[in-house]
Amino acid sequence: MTDNFTSATFVNANKSSEKWTVQFNPETYSLSKASEWQANQKDHVLDSPIYKWKGGAAMKLEMTLFFDTYEAGEDVRDKTRPIEELTLVDSEEHEPVKVIFNWGGDLKVKKTSTVKWVMTSFNTTYKLFNEQGTPVRAEMKVSLTEWADKKMLEDRAKLQSPDHEKAYRVQPGDTLQSIANHHYEDPTLWRPIAAANNIEDPRDLSPGTVLRVPRIR
Repeated sequence: MTDNFTSATFVNANKSSEKWTVQFNPETYSLSKASEWQANQKDHVLDSPIYKWKGGAAMKLEMTLFFDTYEAGEDVRDKTRPIEELTLVDSEEHEPVKVIFNWGGDLKVKKTSTVKWVMTSFNTTYKLFNEQGTPVRAEMKVSLTEWADKKMLEDRAKLQSPDHEKAYRVQPGDTLQSIANHHYEDPTLWRPIAAANNIEDPRDLSPGTVLRVPRIR
């Protein structure tokens, strides 16, 4: 049975020498991510509310891991326990271990692009036992959440923000300065937005108007 599995590895993001190799079924794993939007119900007179983006949620990775020690005659819990312990607090970091997930091939860690994860939950089911009642086969469903610190998120936002032209729908209370601060992280850069939309009076903004937010180099 073990010949039908492809090996996958969890690597400690802070200690690349620390690895946990598992048997992994490549037929099923899923990625998910959500964004939070809030409807503006104040002074709502249109046939659909205007939504404002409130921020993004962390990406989720879910998969099923398989462990089989039947032929070796070993206790499969010796294989599952190290993975389950990834949900516990690391004695040095004082928080759960951040890991990098690698499935097949050589692991090439890039500090700027490699996604780091923390294991948030597991559910282990033991499916086969030997004559002594020792489990020798297990199925473990795991859920991991993307981890990033404040600097990583800020660097990501800087890479995404001023380099591409966008469309923005004016919200109640918006000013050109606040829009510039949101997109460029600098409220003094409101003039390119005014010029791109032929706005003569920067205080004259109507909620619901769609503005071009030009890219700046």
